[in-house]
Amino acid sequence: MPNERKSDEVGVLVKALEILDRLASDAPCTVVQLCQHTGVTKPAAYRILKTLDQRGYVVRDEARREYSLGPALYGLSRAARNSTDLVRHARPAMQRLNDEFGETVNLGVVSHGAVVYLDTIESAQRLRSTVQIALRDNLHSTALGKSILAVLPERQALAQLDEGTWKPLTPNTTMSVEDLLTQLARYRRDGYALDDEENEVGSRCVAAAILDSAGRPVASISISAPTARMDDDKVGVVGRRLVEVCRELGAALG
Repeated sequence: MPNERKSDEVGVLVKALEILDRLASDAPCTVVQLCQHTGVTKPAAYRILKTLDQRGYVVRDEARREYSLGPALYGLSRAARNSTDLVRHARPAMQRLNDEFGETVNLGVVSHGAVVYLDTIESAQRLRSTVQIALRDNLHSTALGKSILAVLPERQALAQLDEGTWKPLTPNTTMSVEDLLTQLARYRRDGYALDDEENEVGSRCVAAAILDSAGRPVASISISAPTARMDDDKVGVVGRRLVEVCRELGAALG
């Protein structure tokens, strides 16, 4: 009985995390929408959401019957970012890149087949690319994901792709493993990767990986902008600058 109770408690935790992940990427949501996207049953979803609401992790719009992330999560996110050496070391470099190019700068890592955004500094321009902290994004369509895949051994890269979600997000999304591996070989030579309207129509993103002393990727930094402000020449300039900055960060992190 104790083992069964523990298993049930872990199961509830997994369901709660799935709900929070969904709200992080697509809020606000109704209970029906959350159940459709997570597979959690309605009775379980109502119980979980009630508890999360009481603790401030979600908020409910009574009129629309929709849920969004609550203020308690923002506090946890801020505390996590402040206590993370990676974010603390990368922030000044990200700010310099933001000042230099005037575009949105992102820091991300790969976790269980997805890119997780750890930090972002948005462009001050009216038309800009934006992401949410802790958002999970696709490996095969993002510059952040591809820059890290490019420096992994092929076996590890394919394992990450197998664990992630592979779906077309725009008409430009690469959907062939062979085509993606060809891209990764080129990005490995260049030192930086490109998302050419593959994750979002109208947006281009360039990224380079931060490597530790053993040559293993620990994170990636990207610069994203509307396609009108990120032509081919700009991609090369941004890419080479990212390679330089990420090399310096890797040396500093050790």
